Amino acid sequence: MNDELQDKIAGLVERARRGELAAFAELVRRFQNMACGYAYAVLGDFHLAQDAAQEAFVEAYRRLEQLREPARFAGWLRRIVLSSSHRFIRGKSVSTVGLEAAEVVASGELGPSKAAEGKELGERVLAAVRALPESQRTAVTLFYINGYSQKEIADFLEVPVTTVNNRLHAARVQLKERMMTMVEKTIKDN
Repeated sequence: MNDELQDKIAGLVERARRGELAAFAELVRRFQNMACGYAYAVLGDFHLAQDAAQEAFVEAYRRLEQLREPARFAGWLRRIVLSSSHRFIRGKSVSTVGLEAAEVVASGELGPSKAAEGKELGERVLAAVRALPESQRTAVTLFYINGYSQKEIADFLEVPVTTVNNRLHAARVQLKERMMTMVEKTIKDN
């Protein structure tokens, strides 16, 4: 993160500490998608990720006074999102299915067999992403799903850009291998 942006974030944190809700709302606006993307990488469920990110922002607001270096808000928030996500993992007792899948089937846009095929393919792809190590899964989620640049991801994760690039490359290699295995298996089965 460049110095100017860090100064702006530090200023927003200081204003939020003084009780300016608009300043904290701006912090939420700036980091909401990143927090949701990171929670999704950990949880693998969009709805739980949104809940975990929301819980993390509430906790961050309550603990704002504990942040020693306001310019390091992004990394501090990331750790809170991770803790919040882990609480959801521990508390999760039932498997959930996103409403998007039900809406497509209910709308009749696809026939039942096409909907089932699409759902199965989507589940396979998500399973392949979930099987990645957490560091790679996080990079893939933030880059491909949330559309953040390598630099933005590096700033949020507090790692060098080359580390993000290496994680993305390693993830692509693993995903390609897994997807090729799935394709080969599907061809052999049919």
